[in-house]
Amino acid sequence: MITRLKNWPRLLKTPLQIARHSIQQFSHLAGHYERPPQSGKSSRDPYLVTVVQGRSKKPRFPGERANQRFGEDSWFVRSTPLAEVMGVADGVGGWRDVGVDAGRFAKELMTCCSGQTQRSGFDGRSPRNLLIASFQELTHREHPVVGSSTACLATMHRKDCTLYTANLGDSGFLVVRNGRVLHRSVEQTHDFNTPYQLTVPPEDRKECYYCDKPEMAVSTRHSLLPGDLVLLATDGLFDNMPESMLLKILNGLKERGERDLLQCASQVVEKARELSLNATFQSPFAIKARQHNVSYSGGGKPDDITLILASVEVQSA
Repeated sequence: MITRLKNWPRLLKTPLQIARHSIQQFSHLAGHYERPPQSGKSSRDPYLVTVVQGRSKKPRFPGERANQRFGEDSWFVRSTPLAEVMGVADGVGGWRDVGVDAGRFAKELMTCCSGQTQRSGFDGRSPRNLLIASFQELTHREHPVVGSSTACLATMHRKDCTLYTANLGDSGFLVVRNGRVLHRSVEQTHDFNTPYQLTVPPEDRKECYYCDKPEMAVSTRHSLLPGDLVLLATDGLFDNMPESMLLKILNGLKERGERDLLQCASQVVEKARELSLNATFQSPFAIKARQHNVSYSGGGKPDDITLILASVEVQSA
């Protein structure tokens, strides 16, 4: 008999955590690649060829790619005169239990991030500040969207060909060079399957929810070279596909054109989905469950999957 986790709490605090919070109070987050704008950009500056692929946990609904959503995941890709920018967000599924569209908050957060990149002076060197400004924009609306999500942002500043990242929660990124992982993000979790999350809670129950701040996002900086691959994804990918299996597919990529990248990204997503439905596969999620003494007999974790795959290229003279 296969034992599955059902409705695992990723959203609400435990009564003890609520009590701690109260004492403290009393005592004091397919697209297509958009060619870089020509203004302010040298013809030899690096750029990214970027593709987006994903699958919803539930059957696909019309227009989800155009709506920048795969189920409760969301994403964006933008090019500015100084930087390439991309991001993914995973809406926390626990909101479904209280009648809230768990993906709407993630979509609104990514929309704010995309809009903030168009502000004058944006150079992409601080995606954490981008996340902070976007979350402030979201929360300062007259009628903020209730919900929560993880967020992973990555920007490539063209002049110095450097990748800047900000990651909050259990979505994440990889940098692959010459067939091996050069850099990988680290998860931030409160507990097993309970990631850090940006939240707009109901006014009357703020103390009951995890409300992590965008300032808590982990920032990193990595030098890139032409030919490097940058991958952003939600936990639907990382919970189901071991790194070795992911690299095997990525290393089969011979050309770096948009069509080749799209085919490779599609293979990754479809394999991750296949593994998520395999009841006997020892997935990364199953291994983590054992490490946390959580009853889980093995198998993948059915989930939405969103993947952004980008290759670093240089304009020909």
